[in-house]
Amino acid sequence: MARFRFRYSFHNLLVWLLLYIIVSPFLVHAPGAKIFFSFFISLVLFFAVYAMERRERLFKMAVMLLGSSLLLLWLDVLNIWKQPREVDTALMMIYMGILIYSFSKHVFKAKVVDSRLICAALCLYLFMGTFWGYLYEVLYSFYPASFSGDFLTTDGMSMVSLRQHFQYFSFVTLTTLGYGDIVPKTSGASALCISEAIMGQFFMAVLVARLVGIQVSQQFARKGSGEN
Repeated sequence: MARFRFRYSFHNLLVWLLLYIIVSPFLVHAPGAKIFFSFFISLVLFFAVYAMERRERLFKMAVMLLGSSLLLLWLDVLNIWKQPREVDTALMMIYMGILIYSFSKHVFKAKVVDSRLICAALCLYLFMGTFWGYLYEVLYSFYPASFSGDFLTTDGMSMVSLRQHFQYFSFVTLTTLGYGDIVPKTSGASALCISEAIMGQFFMAVLVARLVGIQVSQQFARKGSGEN
């Protein structure tokens, strides 16, 4: 049973990631939006560390960061203790950096193409977009003039709304859609956008080549075993 759950850990993570990215923006203006948002991100964080290899040397660090992030998150949601937004963002970025590193090793060292590998690759891609969204958020918090656009003109914007806007902008940049409703206004912001766009295209090209290479190797291995 444990092996079954681990085999489908990336499937579970992908489901919650998609719900977080697609559903949570619709709840931004709903009553208790912060609770819904925190619930989704908590499940994403949990299933992400659950999908990591237990023998991974960064696994223990990821578990500690998971515990710290969830504790601070829900203390803030329940109004028990308000931590600076920069602390929350920094912990999330470190945690996601570990996840991206761990998932990259899994994806690009795999020897068999199966549904778990495909889900792991999709999770890695979505975490890359989420990570860059946090980078844009940090830059904007220190230098508000770095970005402008229709989504950033609302007075008194909540942290949840701001984070959702930069997550949206990150995926628009990662996929090179470039709608133009949020635009970089400084050289530093432009550099981040360029690097994300390059990373997105490079990732897809390398991933497809890797999957095709594994698939071809599998076919040759089957033919060789059949001939024998």
